[in-house]
Amino acid sequence: MTTVNTRLITLAAALLILATAPEALAADPTGAAAHGNKGNELVKASKYDEAIVEFTKAIDLNKGDARLWNDRGRVYRAMSKFPEALADFTKSIELAPKSEVGYIERGQTNMSQNQFDAALVDYNKAVELAPANPVCYDRRGFAFYSLKKYEDAIKDYSLSIEKVQTNPLTYNRRADAYVAMNDFAKALPDLQAALKLKPDDFDITQRIQYVQAKLATPRPVVSTAPPPPTPTPTPEPMDMRMKIGIGAGGLVLLIILIIIVARKKNRGY
Repeated sequence: MTTVNTRLITLAAALLILATAPEALAADPTGAAAHGNKGNELVKASKYDEAIVEFTKAIDLNKGDARLWNDRGRVYRAMSKFPEALADFTKSIELAPKSEVGYIERGQTNMSQNQFDAALVDYNKAVELAPANPVCYDRRGFAFYSLKKYEDAIKDYSLSIEKVQTNPLTYNRRADAYVAMNDFAKALPDLQAALKLKPDDFDITQRIQYVQAKLATPRPVVSTAPPPPTPTPTPEPMDMRMKIGIGAGGLVLLIILIIIVARKKNRGY
């Protein structure tokens, strides 16, 4: 009985080896690496179609290498071939489910298509798998920002900066979130930190000027009160001598009238 069991186990092992033999024999890590390196050189020269050919050859020689699927997926994304890119990153995740790289890359591909919620799911998984990786927080922060969840974005950008203080992009992005919340006082130091890391960046300089203009204390508006209405001039009081003169003139006139009337009566008129 023991001999029979031993033979069965040996047969099962042989069948398993035979089943996996074609793939094992086909795997050529050295040849795959050579094609992968050539593909990367072509990417640097922006020869994407040729790079795809090389990465495909590399994958054919070593289908179990998740890095090769990621490399080809990045080229597809650069060519805006998003379905192909997503398929490659999904394959990478299947091959290396404990690695955050495939999730980050698939998340970025979803971001490129404005699929922010789908991207957030992948970034959450990436953070779960690699909580020490600052890239995970930076990318998730951008997803939160795109969803207008600015406070969550600031938290993630801050976590990323705590881990790495030399990435100007993260400072820029946190500044964007502060500006979106009209918190210009906090945006300015982030932009200044980014400019320190990239002193010749014209865009950062322009944004600093914009934020400084927003922070400038507005000049107090001087309220000019309307002038008081011109008063109606009060008639000057009449001089006493003028009053006496007028009174005397009136009296003389009255006497003359009396004399004239009296003469008319005496003449019989």
